[in-house]
Amino acid sequence: MVSRISTDDCMPLRSKVLRPFHPLEDCRYPLDGEAVHFGAFHDTALVSIVTAHPEDHELFPAKGQWRIRGMATEPSLQSSGFGSKVLLALLEWGKSERLPMFWCNGREAAIPFYLRHGFTVESELFDIKGIGAHKVLKRLL
Repeated sequence: MVSRISTDDCMPLRSKVLRPFHPLEDCRYPLDGEAVHFGAFHDTALVSIVTAHPEDHELFPAKGQWRIRGMATEPSLQSSGFGSKVLLALLEWGKSERLPMFWCNGREAAIPFYLRHGFTVESELFDIKGIGAHKVLKRLL
């Protein structure tokens, strides 16, 4: 099951998967208050999350873009389809809201996942200090 969730619901999985060696508050994003969050549940456990908020990227001319952040799946369940479920829920929500596009800074290891979901690579590899190598990706709606 996939449903809308709160920022606070996202925090433990963000911390565990994306920033395991950082304090929990480092996992809170400045625009979480404007964001939408979707979560996938396995039985009653929250096992995959995605967050997106309004933010235009300088690479893209369209206004009204949304940035995907904090996509994470419980490590033991990665490659089980839960990440796809939350991303597809977000994309459907974006279409219903008539958003022009989503973009993200995708971790190098996650780039094939985004490509399978219709995203295109829009930058060279760059490093985010303390987190690792990323590329900018986008998905038109």
